[in-house]
Amino acid sequence: MATARAKAKGAHILLADDNRLVVKVNSSILEDKGYRVDVAWDGVEAVSKAYSLLPDLMILDIEMPKIKGYQVCRLLKDDPHTSWIPIIMLTGREQQSDKFWGMKTGADAYITKGFKPETLLQAVEELLERSGEKEQARETARRRTREVSEDYVIGKVMDLLDTKLYETTILNEIASLSGSLQDYQETVRSVFEIMAKLVNYLIGGLLLFEEDDLFLYLNREVGGTDVDAFTSSLFDVAAGYAWTRKEIEALNVSCFNEELKVEGDGQQETPWAYHHMPLTAQKKIIGVLLLGGLATPAFKRDAPSFLNLVQNEVTMLLDNARLYEAAKKLAITDGLTRIYNHRFFQELFEKEYKRSDRYGTVFSLIMLDIDFFKKINDTYGHLYGDEILKEMAELVKGCLRTMDIVARYGGEEFAILLPETNLVEAVQTAERIRRAVESHEFMASRGQGLKVTVSQGVTSYPSAGIKSRSDIVAKADAALYEAKESGRNRVFFRE
Repeated sequence: MATARAKAKGAHILLADDNRLVVKVNSSILEDKGYRVDVAWDGVEAVSKAYSLLPDLMILDIEMPKIKGYQVCRLLKDDPHTSWIPIIMLTGREQQSDKFWGMKTGADAYITKGFKPETLLQAVEELLERSGEKEQARETARRRTREVSEDYVIGKVMDLLDTKLYETTILNEIASLSGSLQDYQETVRSVFEIMAKLVNYLIGGLLLFEEDDLFLYLNREVGGTDVDAFTSSLFDVAAGYAWTRKEIEALNVSCFNEELKVEGDGQQETPWAYHHMPLTAQKKIIGVLLLGGLATPAFKRDAPSFLNLVQNEVTMLLDNARLYEAAKKLAITDGLTRIYNHRFFQELFEKEYKRSDRYGTVFSLIMLDIDFFKKINDTYGHLYGDEILKEMAELVKGCLRTMDIVARYGGEEFAILLPETNLVEAVQTAERIRRAVESHEFMASRGQGLKVTVSQGVTSYPSAGIKSRSDIVAKADAALYEAKESGRNRVFFRE
């Protein structure tokens, strides 16, 4: 520490201020302590001398002619050639907004004029001691010192403003999605669409770890082999963040613009490049996003810089979208079986009933009840019974079409809605479920295999005597009661 302080005492400081009295006072304070001081009288001169002199530290006034201290600080901190120079912002105003913007532009310290000499000297000494960590960057810059003209400085400021405007526009567009979209998949699609406007990628991928959700976005026409290779690369990247690799069949896969996938190898013979960003929320990696494209100089330059720019905003947006989706699912699904709950089933039932009346379509309803379920609970315990219910839900879903709807109606009873299905077809479906349950060994994975059966009542609509939805349920319930009374493990129907 003593060596660092000794070296700091002979340090070179650039003081940028247009007030001659302030310059005189501050120069005297610094020079009395052994520092070498150079002066710049406006913002352009401050930048020019920073490039040519490469001082050990800068003291920069906010209010200066030509360009302000904020712009000088941002310009120097954005350039690797000068970013290592510690900067103290100096102002005569005490507004909090000045301090806020000073720090936002990259300043290392902020001092209000009217300070005691010790305050300035302490800040200078602390920053010079810390700057030893950037010695390599300092030495590299000093081997490449250069003179810059006023036109060059003004041009750099304009470029910086253009860059910041570009970045702000992109981030605002991403941020606007949080207010305009609520649908989970549409949010993901919109993120990839924004990226497609700015990066010439071929395939984008998003893998969310907890949800096992895999999203693929085809931005150009690509071959099936390209898609497989990209997906494999996405899994490799995810594995590097402690994701447990799974078969693609175990994931919830959504592919946007799937019509762009063609047979064959596509552009697989052309070298590809991949760039990714981890999504970190609450100090936990929740997923990864990967962009893949041809290994052109433009893609290798644009993709990583763009991902670095949008990482925080995209992560926040996608995290909010997945949490919203989880909350939405929680509101409509049964917490145990993860199928629809009774309340949401009634909403879907109402929609199907009205659709049938309007368009003259047919649908059927199956009411399913697990036989002797109370006995299972009494014999093995309610936790065992809960596992039976979960397995039953999965088994029933496996017997249905994607358009069919299954819900936990209450207790051990399930309701199944079959759109565009007449009574004969519905009875066949119920019989398929009955056989599947009868042949299945529940809880076999835990060494306590148990055989279970179900009874089912079936009805369809339109049919005689039905004037409301409750009449449909009453018919199916009556058929279920008959199945129970006739010995269980049966399918009965009411026309």
